[in-house]
Amino acid sequence: MKFGVFSLMQWPEDRSQSDVFRNELGQLVVAEEQGYASAWLAEHHFSRYGIGPSIHLTAAHLAAQTSVIRIGTAVTIVPFLHPLRLAEEIAVLDIISNGRIDWGAGRGYQGHEFAGFGEDITRSHEVFREQLEIILRAWSGERFSFEGQFFQFPELQCLPTPVQDPHPPVWIAALSPSTIEWAGAKGHRILTDQFSPTSRIEENRKLYYEHLSKSGVERGAYELPTLRQVYVGETTKKAREEAGPALLGYYRSLARGASLDPDRDPDALLDFLFEECTVIGDEGYCRDKLAELQERIDLDYLIAWQNFGNLPHEASMASQKRFIEKVAPAFS
Repeated sequence: MKFGVFSLMQWPEDRSQSDVFRNELGQLVVAEEQGYASAWLAEHHFSRYGIGPSIHLTAAHLAAQTSVIRIGTAVTIVPFLHPLRLAEEIAVLDIISNGRIDWGAGRGYQGHEFAGFGEDITRSHEVFREQLEIILRAWSGERFSFEGQFFQFPELQCLPTPVQDPHPPVWIAALSPSTIEWAGAKGHRILTDQFSPTSRIEENRKLYYEHLSKSGVERGAYELPTLRQVYVGETTKKAREEAGPALLGYYRSLARGASLDPDRDPDALLDFLFEECTVIGDEGYCRDKLAELQERIDLDYLIAWQNFGNLPHEASMASQKRFIEKVAPAFS
């Protein structure tokens, strides 16, 4: 099993913006020293939910501070940029990182972000799919023109091209059944989000493999990274006492402007999250939970999000160390 780390750049009330960037970037650099395989960056806009809007800039900085760890986007919100500009930026990142870029691409899901950029969220499926076609063609290095529904341009050659052959690995953020079906049928890899309970992932994986087979790609050909909020404590009781308030804080920040109300029954919500959506407990519990996920969803790649909500930086760092030293070796 492969293990990565994750950064959303949430901005809790008890720290400054500079603290957020310094702490989270430092945690990602340390992850390389600890032996994690990858570091993934999330893009969000216009709220404290995530203040990392320019993840390609952040990825460039991280590339300069590291030498081995792979650097992923989870995800680039594709409809907010012109596809040719995106193709150029990711290619440059791949060159300056010496071929360490993993590109996660998504259409976005937060309405206020689309409103802020003046984009139509109801057409994001169609826009995203057209953009992805353009980006993959641009990375070929061949001259081409394009006449689509949303983008048109004359014949050109998009340079530079990535150093990975034929291009950086591409994962599609796939939450809805329709996106999962489309990604599978097109032979694309998928990323699994932190919201989906294990039971839903089981069903979605069946759907994905069913459609993937139609594309001619065999099951097991791709690693399928799954994002989970992870916290390894000294005991399971202590881990949940420490992580529980941070989880609720995270879901409160997510719920602003949505129908979700984490305070309607916080104890029930936490029980559900602990059982179905997170890996939070002592070392033994976390090993058992990963073994369960291996059996139920063929987990082969865990992206461990260990600095969610308002967890103190020191606590996140301690969990990250415990996880890679005490939990991960059981799956090497």
